[in-house]
Amino acid sequence: MHPLSLLITLPLAVVLVIFAVNNRSLIEIDLWPFGFVIAWPAFVFAFVGVSVGLLLGGLLAWISGGATRKLARERKARIRELEHTVATMKTRFDDTSAAQPRPPALPE
Repeated sequence: MHPLSLLITLPLAVVLVIFAVNNRSLIEIDLWPFGFVIAWPAFVFAFVGVSVGLLLGGLLAWISGGATRKLARERKARIRELEHTVATMKTRFDDTSAAQPRPPALPE
């Protein structure tokens, strides 16, 4: 693991473990229309909330970048097309220049 990753991950893991240990009391949530109750420790609700928030944020960021990704794909295709055109023109130029006789060298 990269040292910078450890520098960030280790303190974060310690904070999460301390948070989980200090918030073990059960919380009951009544899901009224469905008729059942969920009783989990408080830290589970916090972790689930943060996880859902991160996933939704990442999804929204990915969706909002769709136009940029599309533009990049189009430009990449255009670059490939232009590179192919340049390669074709170089080949044609080399073929025509090789077929034409060279002018005689000037005397020294």
